[in-house]
Amino acid sequence: MAENVLVVTGSDPAEALSALRASEAIELRAAAIVHRAADGKLTLDEQTGDALTFADTHPRLGALVTLLLGPVDTLLFGNQLVALYGAAEQSEEGLALRHIAQAVPAGGSAVIADVVEDDESILDTAVPGTIARKPLAQVEREIDAGVVERTMEP
Repeated sequence: MAENVLVVTGSDPAEALSALRASEAIELRAAAIVHRAADGKLTLDEQTGDALTFADTHPRLGALVTLLLGPVDTLLFGNQLVALYGAAEQSEEGLALRHIAQAVPAGGSAVIADVVEDDESILDTAVPGTIARKPLAQVEREIDAGVVERTMEP
């Protein structure tokens, strides 16, 4: 079983999120529909999963979302991370999450999710759109090392 961070683009994000929720082949830890305005500002439209458990299990990745999304992070990760990390803090975590969010096109929408999956081909077939995925462990290593890759590739 692999725990991956997914970014799903190129389809109706509500349909993609619905397909993730409906899949019995994965464990959906947390997911959100993210919109990127033309100026680059990100907002959340909908979230699912046990976000507080996700934030407790992966506090550094949870902090990344907090840093990127600012005030709307409370919808996904709760007030605890806002108080702990501060939405305005610039850090390696913020840079790494901005890297993940680069897969969301300006003026577009995507689903960002944390999933545990045995077979990537199942979601590739069941979820509409293009799925870019990275192992959560790799994302966490990049955060720890302060490395920001250019983009997530499908």
